[in-house]
Amino acid sequence: MLASLQTHVPKPLNGFQVLARQIIVHAKTSFLIPILRQLYGTADARAQFNYLQSLPAGSLGRGVADVLHANDLRLIPHYENHDLKHVLLGYDMTPDDELKLKAFMLGNGDWSIMCLGFLLLAVLTPEVWPALRQHYYRGQRTQPIVAWTLATYATQSTAALRQQIGLPAADDCALA
Repeated sequence: MLASLQTHVPKPLNGFQVLARQIIVHAKTSFLIPILRQLYGTADARAQFNYLQSLPAGSLGRGVADVLHANDLRLIPHYENHDLKHVLLGYDMTPDDELKLKAFMLGNGDWSIMCLGFLLLAVLTPEVWPALRQHYYRGQRTQPIVAWTLATYATQSTAALRQQIGLPAADDCALA
């Protein structure tokens, strides 16, 4: 799905670009995630993860469990709603895709400090700016998902939810 939004073959990254992506990863893994763990704990995370793994393939919740497992990540209470957006919208958990997801969410109406703050890291990646604009418009063209929670949508079909929010049409417009 997102591959269709890429209009060129990426060039190898230079040293600055590699460093910029390492800073983005570090901001998330060494700063944001530990703060969330301190704020919310991890008490119910294992039980919730097991529940998500038990859901049928193709459901949003199972998709979240599969993505977390594939990336060797753990479920963090109150952060799972961010993870659902990765699955629903088709963004990987790479630095570039984190920025694209934040650009999408800004276009979709998420003007939170966390979204804006993380998107400020895009200043380190000017080569991604054209794509961020494209993903911002993609977010504008879909139904709002800012308030979506995994608890509400975990059992529903990811494909049906993508249709419901108008994601395929937004992808077509982003290519135009």
